Amino acid sequence: MEQDGVPGEAVLAGVYRDEPIRRSPERLASCLPPQYGRMRKLALSYGIYQQAEALIFCKQGKFMEDFEDDFDYRGEFVRYFPTYQAMNDAQLRGYFSWRTRIRRGEINRTSLSFVFVYLYELLNGIGVKSPEEGFRTLKAFWLSYREIEPKIDRYVRLWLRDYVVYYNLDRALLDELGDAEADRAVLVLLNSREHDAGEVFAALNSLSSYNLENSGFFRRHPEEVRRVVCRVFAELSAYYDRNRKNSLCRKFFGESQTGSYTMFSSAVFYDRLKRRDYVYEVNDVYKYRCRNGKWSCERFLCYKGKLQQTGLLLKTVDFLMRRKYGFNSALKVEKITRLYREIIDREIDKLREEERENARREVVIDVSRLEAIREAALETQEKLIVEEPEEAVPPPEAPPENSFGLNELECRFLRCLLNGESCGELLKSAGAMASVLVDSINEKLFDHFGDTAVAYDGENPEPLEDYVDELKGIVGK
Repeated sequence: MEQDGVPGEAVLAGVYRDEPIRRSPERLASCLPPQYGRMRKLALSYGIYQQAEALIFCKQGKFMEDFEDDFDYRGEFVRYFPTYQAMNDAQLRGYFSWRTRIRRGEINRTSLSFVFVYLYELLNGIGVKSPEEGFRTLKAFWLSYREIEPKIDRYVRLWLRDYVVYYNLDRALLDELGDAEADRAVLVLLNSREHDAGEVFAALNSLSSYNLENSGFFRRHPEEVRRVVCRVFAELSAYYDRNRKNSLCRKFFGESQTGSYTMFSSAVFYDRLKRRDYVYEVNDVYKYRCRNGKWSCERFLCYKGKLQQTGLLLKTVDFLMRRKYGFNSALKVEKITRLYREIIDREIDKLREEERENARREVVIDVSRLEAIREAALETQEKLIVEEPEEAVPPPEAPPENSFGLNELECRFLRCLLNGESCGELLKSAGAMASVLVDSINEKLFDHFGDTAVAYDGENPEPLEDYVDELKGIVGK
């Protein structure tokens, strides 16, 4: 049997089923839920307003605040200052589907512009019930997504601080961000008489280009260094107050400056609070003000040049204390002002004299007990006297093979380290352990360096860079 010229056997051999008609992503996106169309219509009413783009974004965001979608979007969306209006239909569905997953705790990589749209929503209070919830959500998303895209760090760190200020949240939230440490240090130094030596030292060191806590001398004499630094700062401050127009703090850290400020810079943000007269004090030297919608910020700006001045003072203290205490090292300071040298030397000498006075304090002895102590000692001595055969006098020990007390194995071990060679064969043939050799070397060289000469983390012993040249001279080639 044939039908329309087709052989009957061929017709019978075919298998026919219902199959779905495949649609492109663009075709699928065109089947938009009605909310998208209503959202777009909102933009038609606000085109004549100032801040129209930000206002439209907020109105549309609030309208779509609880909307969810489930659309498999495979494309990219790239746009400076991205908004909903900048997206085509497929991109819109892609964004809201990604946002749906984010709110369910699924943190997945997407177009960076989608990420910024979500951040803009949170900054504008879209999708959260309170500013406090907004801060927590913004911070949690930042901490998660920065692992995927570190580029958001430079923006979100700033926006989180602005968020606390703009919405008048608890100052304790700023402590979580760790960006007010310099201001707290400046406050300590401005009121140094109200703080102990440890606090003053910590503040100076945190604002210094030279980290004194990494010094080998500091590790050996931490309390002495702290006391000298604190006293030197107090004396220098008094000198500047008496003889200079500007204070020492102004010399080191400049002065508080006030400049115009843009809240949520580089973000699509609509100022809906429109504050007229508002002040937010982070602390006594760090404040934000808003007058009739215009923001300004007052704070100390500790730039690199100022940190180097503080660093020079601390390095000079380290250098001069090492000399006074006979601490051998290669530390050098290129320029020492006469004022610094005189004040630092004087404070070190005062401390050394106090130490000598403490050592000379009279020890009070109860003379009435001396006789009883003598009798008890004689009685003990008689009990301990026993006849013992003479012992042969042992031969004198061979002198060490190095003037610092290092034996041949320790010298060879050090040469291996200094030359970057493996010490495995040497240790194996000598039946020695690296940890034992390192401890012995450090103990023998401590009087010379006043510091650990070889660092050991349990795996790789390594000579400290500051002492490499001297170690080579000690063990030879």
